[in-house]
Amino acid sequence: MIGYLSVLNIKNKHIGGILVINDLGIPVEFKYSEPVTPTKLQEIIYGSSLEYYLHTEIIAKGLIQKVENRPEFILTQDSSLLFDRNIVSVTLLPQSVPEKKEGNEAIVPLNNNSIRITFQENTKVEDTIVSKIIDFASRIDLFEPFDRVEKALEYICDSQEK
Repeated sequence: MIGYLSVLNIKNKHIGGILVINDLGIPVEFKYSEPVTPTKLQEIIYGSSLEYYLHTEIIAKGLIQKVENRPEFILTQDSSLLFDRNIVSVTLLPQSVPEKKEGNEAIVPLNNNSIRITFQENTKVEDTIVSKIIDFASRIDLFEPFDRVEKALEYICDSQEK
């Protein structure tokens, strides 16, 4: 099982979701946070650290604690959410580039493009996770579940306005 973690700012509401899917891309579990709207005082006190604090410390860490079906690893597209060694950032590169591993990053071919896989700072690339990501991407669109999470979070925010 693989997790997909997204935390978004939608119309000044901060909301996150984690989707755990099986090897076929079928949802096993979905958890989301309630939308958080910071107060003016919080915006003043936290300043530029407000978004990091809400997204990482409050929303993402809370979601991961609530997940009942533990994924092997969790994918995100937001490198500020790499607070745990089981969370990996994936980025689709606009063109194919040579494969390489350096520090906490790996660039690997995927179809006619390349993807950047980034691990937590001060850690090395874990070859087993890279292999599992490549294997998983050979069966389903690696990035499509992020769209599902984003659409679900937008739906939640919109439905609470009515």
